[in-house]
Order: sequence, then C-alpha cells, then structure tokens
Amino acid sequence: MDVSAIVVNKLLSEQSPDVWAKLKLSFLDPAYATVYSAINRYYDKYSAIPSFEDLELASTREGQTQKTLAALKLLDTSDVSAEVALDALIDQYTQNETIRLLDRFIDKLPIYDTAEVKDSLANIVLTLDEKTLTTEGVYSMDNIMLFKHPDDLAKDRVHLGLNNTFDSVVGGCARQELVLIGGKRGSGKSITCSNIMINQYEAGFSSVYFSIEMTGYETLERNMSILAGVDHQRLKQNKLTNEELLKVVKARADMFVDAGDLVDNYKKHQDRYKFEEDLVKTKELKADNQMIIIDDRALTLSSIDLHLGKLKAKFGEKLTVCVIDYLNQIVVEGSGQFDWQPQIIVSKKLKELARKYEILMVSPYQIDASGEARFAKGILDAADIALVMTAHDKEANALSFETTKIRGAKEMNFTSAMDWDTLRISPVNVDKPAEEKETIKKAGRKEKHKQPDADGDVPWTT
Repeated sequence: MDVSAIVVNKLLSEQSPDVWAKLKLSFLDPAYATVYSAINRYYDKYSAIPSFEDLELASTREGQTQKTLAALKLLDTSDVSAEVALDALIDQYTQNETIRLLDRFIDKLPIYDTAEVKDSLANIVLTLDEKTLTTEGVYSMDNIMLFKHPDDLAKDRVHLGLNNTFDSVVGGCARQELVLIGGKRGSGKSITCSNIMINQYEAGFSSVYFSIEMTGYETLERNMSILAGVDHQRLKQNKLTNEELLKVVKARADMFVDAGDLVDNYKKHQDRYKFEEDLVKTKELKADNQMIIIDDRALTLSSIDLHLGKLKAKFGEKLTVCVIDYLNQIVVEGSGQFDWQPQIIVSKKLKELARKYEILMVSPYQIDASGEARFAKGILDAADIALVMTAHDKEANALSFETTKIRGAKEMNFTSAMDWDTLRISPVNVDKPAEEKETIKKAGRKEKHKQPDADGDVPWTT
C-alpha cells in the first residue's frame, strides 16, 4: 500500500488544514516531492489548501506534477480517514528512521562505554522527536476556548515565589515557558534556583534540579538549609545547635509519609544518624511531592530529555519545574562547551523540552560586566522571561532582580528580602539598597567593594 499516495489524495480531496499542518515533506515518498512543493507554493500564495482542480490549473507547465496528480485522482480512498492515513505515514517514517539511526549506533557500539550507550540511545529518541514533531495547534474558532475556569488557569501557572509583586503582576509563569536568570559569577544564581525548588515543594508539587558544577550533596545541603531555616555554614560544618538539628530532622521527616514517630524517637535518643537510617529504611517518600536532584557533570540535552520523560510519567501534572544549573555548562555533542552557537541551540532546546513536557524550565546563565549574556546574546531569544539579578552587600539583606525580557507583560524591577545565613529569599518587597560607593582605604587609596568570589555562589567569602 502506498501510504504517501493515500495521504496526498486525502489532503487534496478534503483540503484538511489539520492534515496539512502535520504533514512534512520528509514523511512522503520522494515521488511526491513535486506535488508537495506545488501545494506549498499554492498555500503560500492563496493561504488555502488547493483541490485537485486548483493544483492542476496552477501546475499546467509542470509535466511530472500533472502525471502524479492524474495517478493520485484514480485512487479509491473512501474507506480510509485522513487522520488514520497520516498516522500510518508518520509511523512508517519513524520506523525507517529508527532503523537508520540504530544502524549507525550499532556500528559504534563496540567503542562505547555504558554512559555513552545510554546517552546515544537517548539521543536517538530526541532526534526522532525532532524529526516527527508536527504542528498540532491548529484551531478554528469552534474548538478553542477563550475563557478558562479559574481552576484550569491555576493549573497552567507556576509562581516562582521569589517576590510577591512579581508573581502578582505576571500572574505566575506559564508551564511550557523558559525562564533564564542572569548573574555574574558568585552572585547567587544557584541559591535562587534552590529557592524556586523549595517554593514548589512547599506548595505541594514536585520539581527536578539538574546539578552540573555542584555535587548532588551540596545541592541537598543548600535546600535543607533553606527548607529548615538553619544557618547554612553551620550545617556544612556539622555545627548546628540542638534547636537547629531538630528543625532539620522535622523537615527531613516531612518528606516521607507518616514519619512523625521517628521525630518523637529522635527527641529521646538525639542520634541524627540513627534517625535518618530509620527514616529511609522504614518510611516511604511522599508520592507526588518530591525534590529530585540529578548530579551530572557531563549533562547533555538528550539526557535531560530522557530524565524528564521518566519523571513526567511518574508525577504527571505535579511536576511543575525543571532547574538546569546552569545553561552555559550543558554539553552539545561535537561542539566546544563555550562556543556561542551551541549555547543558542541549548537555549532553544530547553524551550522545546519545556513545551514537550508542559513544565516551567528555569536555568541561570552568566553575564559579563555590562550585564549582557556571556558567549552569546542569542541565548535569550528563546526565553519567555529573562531576569538579571544583583546581590548587594551582606548587611543589606536584599537581592534585586530586573526583567531584561518578558513576554506579554511590562518590564519591571523588584527587590526581595534575603537571609544570607539560611539562604532563604523572602517574597516580601524591600527597598533597593543605594548603589555601592567607593570606600577609603589607608593612605587615601580608594577601594571598591569586593567583587563576588568566582568559586562561590555568594558575593563574599564566608
């Protein structure tokens, strides 16, 4: 059966916008390339799908097209629906592409290690997704609703929790959006991302944090400091007070189902190690309210896609946010990590993955001294919202943000209260601190405030 012929016949017979929107030249047998091109030219000129007669009239000087059209008209496709035929065509194309990609994979299989095997297979899936992606959002005015119920609208929005005014004005970020957070080295970009993750957890949702530079344990430490409201440095140094330890124990227990009894036991024996061992051995994590940390120093787009597919299948709509820490560190196969072209590709792919899995994608990126994106300004093209953050002196207890790009809303600046001991960003508005002034050093030498530590994530050494 010539599935390509059936699909083109149904397209010209029914002049279906849905079929045309999903049909790609690559899906068709090469014999129908001239007909596809003729349909495309007609559509570009008249903004309508031609009938057989329209296309014959528009292609009178194209002998091959005329012959193909004559043969197509003779087909009896009355027992086949256009949708079924198109699905069969896409399935056929996918099968052929899969065989081709697997052949290339098998040729290189002997030289791959375990990680490369998994990544290559994930990359095959990502490639198939790209090649078979069809435009499904074709709406006439009778099959799309303008007015959404408040409950449905709330499901589509994700509040970052960084600032009440920002969340109120924007109404929450939409699922499928890409939010990029710019900052200089050591300005607190990763801390901001941890706060976003904690806010989703406290709201009853699940999120995933891809950590590239920091270890998974370091990310967990920061998250627990924010969640429990304890001093981050004392947590790192294992010097928490008894009161702080109890806060951490309660926060840790709250991640599991019915773990209150273990907190009561801890109050008696005061053994944090026994508490945690009993917790993970005897209790179960909450089913749909989790924080997932993925530590991968060689993170690739295909790996992100693979993990998100698994997590979306597990958590469904409860998976709201994916953090990639950070954009400039994602590896693009065959390219230098800090070349500008791969960075633009990464940004575009992150946006595509946000739409594919209907989640909010958040990723920090580095800026230069002028506030522009390092390596490539083009990484902001795919972003729906781009924020540039400024960390003030520690004594100011404030973190400022400026929108350098925002779709569908006005640009805005806001400053939130910041507790640098617990690393918690409060959504409460505060006044932006005055611009940092030069200070006078001995012998009349002027010295500006220190720049952020390049190896840290806070704007001072601790």
